[in-house]
Amino acid sequence: MPTFDNPSRDADELAEAARGLAYATRQIETPEDTYEVLGSLHLTLSRVQQGLQQLAAWHERHAPFAATDDGDRAAGHDHAVKAGGWLSIAAASTDQVVQLVMKAHSENGHIAWHPEPAPTRPVGLAEALAEREETLDPEPPASGHTSQSTGLTR
Repeated sequence: MPTFDNPSRDADELAEAARGLAYATRQIETPEDTYEVLGSLHLTLSRVQQGLQQLAAWHERHAPFAATDDGDRAAGHDHAVKAGGWLSIAAASTDQVVQLVMKAHSENGHIAWHPEPAPTRPVGLAEALAEREETLDPEPPASGHTSQSTGLTR
């Protein structure tokens, strides 16, 4: 159960919950559950991003109080500032993951799962890769050339 005031215990609980989810998603018995799982993952990743932002800000605010184990305050300050910088980068980097999971959640919301498989379309992977490239690099190169081929044909 979250404490809402003990970040160390709550982080440990999040790690255990993530472990449980990793184990549980090895096999999914009810396909419809994937929609709820993706929604919860999106929300969790957004909250992790917020936690990273808050930890970055905390390190920056508390850098004047930092020291190394041997008492070097200048080095401690530098380490705190660097930790805050890395956490800021991690939070910014998480934004892409949050957006990609949101897109997957949205796509999953359009699926009506059937008990029997349908014939697959071999171009599905190429379409997914093309859309992924557009999502990650929405602007065409300035030279007018198109993105390199994935080697898959449509």
